[in-house]
Amino acid sequence: MEKRYQVFLSSTYIDLKEERLEVMRALLELDCIPSGMEYFPAANDDQWSFIQDLIDQCDYYIVVVGARYGSTSEDGLSFTEKEYRYAIDKGIPVIGFVHAQPESIPQGRAEAEPEARRKLESFRTLVKSRLCKEWSSPAELGAVVSRSLTQLIKRNPRPGWVRSDRLTTTEANEEILRLRQKIDKRDEQIRRLAHEKSSAIDSLAHGEDQVEISFTVTLTDPTLPYAERHSKYTSERVFTWDEVYKSFAPHLMIPSKVSAIKSGMTRLIKEKESAEILTNNPGLNLGAIAVPDSNVQMVIIQFTAIGFIEVLNAEDKDGKHYKQARLTETGLQYLINASAAKRGTVARARATQEDTDALDEEIDVNDL
Repeated sequence: MEKRYQVFLSSTYIDLKEERLEVMRALLELDCIPSGMEYFPAANDDQWSFIQDLIDQCDYYIVVVGARYGSTSEDGLSFTEKEYRYAIDKGIPVIGFVHAQPESIPQGRAEAEPEARRKLESFRTLVKSRLCKEWSSPAELGAVVSRSLTQLIKRNPRPGWVRSDRLTTTEANEEILRLRQKIDKRDEQIRRLAHEKSSAIDSLAHGEDQVEISFTVTLTDPTLPYAERHSKYTSERVFTWDEVYKSFAPHLMIPSKVSAIKSGMTRLIKEKESAEILTNNPGLNLGAIAVPDSNVQMVIIQFTAIGFIEVLNAEDKDGKHYKQARLTETGLQYLINASAAKRGTVARARATQEDTDALDEEIDVNDL
């Protein structure tokens, strides 16, 4: 089946007009489809996405380097160098053609700025580190491109382009069948992985399964001397995994410090235990409630294993590293399903003592 290959030709333009024409003739003689940016002024970054799309459509990439570096984008790289690096990153077979004696090029066609000459020399070194040929004249360049591209096509066959009326029914059916089988195989892999993930989650405690959370309570007796008035004791309470999850998950809908998980668990214990603690300890004031780090780590590991949260490394404005947590898509959807009010019910959001204390801090009585 006859194919034609699309080849992207990259170079500076004004100083290499004759050389580009020779390369174009060579590509046409090889029945290739030349593609390039000579009719589009590379003057701003808005065109970069258009250039990328054009390179993506090509089978091969050619760069011709003379004695000019070319116009640059905001990052300081010339568009020619950006195109070259992009083609390499995309895995497109590339071949470079550099002038053998750039110092012999007339001054009007060479870079005058020292910084531009430095960047050009660095780019020449980059091009010569990969598949590259030298040339001295436009005619020689055309011949070198023709021979080199022929060898490149043999060594690196690419999809190319075929006229639709030359694509036989048999070949089309075979290709459709091959792609259909490939899609079916990929779908089966996706289904298997989804089943394995679902099975793994089902085997882990979550939802209405129970977990015991330890905590330390500080009590204050205002009748005793200051040094003697504080006492602590440790206790524990059983919660469902859903209760624990809903205590902190709303605060991880945007990435937050891992300490938000501990804060949520502390709020949950205050809400559930404060009344009983004060009833059992008349005359005493409730102080701090603390959850051990071992309990917090247990919760983090559990919900990470289930796939509800993920822990990431982050860096603050001072360059200090810290741990950050956020909900996964699965965790967010679970939170919504578990917390959203259902039809036919009365939605209530009760303020905790912590909410009330925070509100009191925001309101200055002198402002009333």
